[in-house]
Amino acid sequence: MKAYDKIPEWKEIIFKEPALEEENTKHNLMYIIGNLPEYNEDVIVTDGIDVWIDAFDEAISGEVYLSGTGGNIDEVTAWMPLPTPYKWE
Repeated sequence: MKAYDKIPEWKEIIFKEPALEEENTKHNLMYIIGNLPEYNEDVIVTDGIDVWIDAFDEAISGEVYLSGTGGNIDEVTAWMPLPTPYKWE
C-alpha cells in the first residue's frame, strides 16, 4: 500500500509526460511534475521505504531536485507538510 493511500496527509507526487504543445518541451523535459509544495519549503518526503525532511527546488535548467539532500526527485513518491511544533503552555 502506498503512503498516500494509508495516511491522507501524504501528497502523491505526480509525474506526467508533457504534451507536445506545452511550453515546457523547449527545455527537453521528459516529464512534468505535479502536486509539489512551494519550493524551498521544508517538508517530510518518502520513497516508499525511508522518510526524511527535505525541500524541493528548481535548477536553472528547469529540473526539479531535492535541495536539502541534493537527491533525485525520481526517488520520492510522496510528501507531507511538517507538523505544527508543540508549544508548552
